Amino acid sequence: MRPGDSMGRRLRISGILVIFGLLIEAFCLLWSRPIAFVVLVAFGGALIAFGVLFFLYSLVSAPPHPADSPEVIPNEK
Repeated sequence: MRPGDSMGRRLRISGILVIFGLLIEAFCLLWSRPIAFVVLVAFGGALIAFGVLFFLYSLVSAPPHPADSPEVIPNEK
């Protein structure tokens, strides 16, 4: 597995969580029962929050790119 694959996988998972949360919230807008609000907030909101937090965590925990590290110039004599 390449290092970039791990980051792409994390971003894909966070995107899927957000999409599922939005789908649950869209379904709850069509549902006209009092429990729909509880499902909207508890499940839809939680999935969106977990998706956003997982996205931010994946950005913060990513290893630095080799091109971003300062170059070490050997001492010339």
